[in-house]
Amino acid sequence: MTSPGLTEVRIHRQQLLDIYGGLLTERQREALRLQLEEDWSISELATAMGASRAAAHDLVRRGLQRMEEMEAQIGTCRRLAAAERRQAELESHVRRLQVELARAGAGA
Repeated sequence: MTSPGLTEVRIHRQQLLDIYGGLLTERQREALRLQLEEDWSISELATAMGASRAAAHDLVRRGLQRMEEMEAQIGTCRRLAAAERRQAELESHVRRLQVELARAGAGA
């Protein structure tokens, strides 16, 4: 299995923030929002938050760690992904049945 690409990691982190962001401190949530949604660098975060680069990096790292811990315990992202896969499978099955019904109706 290959490791997820940068885009997949960013999407995963955004999903974590959407689901678990309310459980973070306000500073962690804002730092992660700016980094993930606005594509701010650590330097930009540090300047905006009046902190050192190390402090801004630590803020982001601790926020991500907290959200990953919550996901490991609760699994909301994992369950949503499974539900989305199942929905796609069901929609595909419905489309196949519609095609079969149309063919059967045309042959009658």
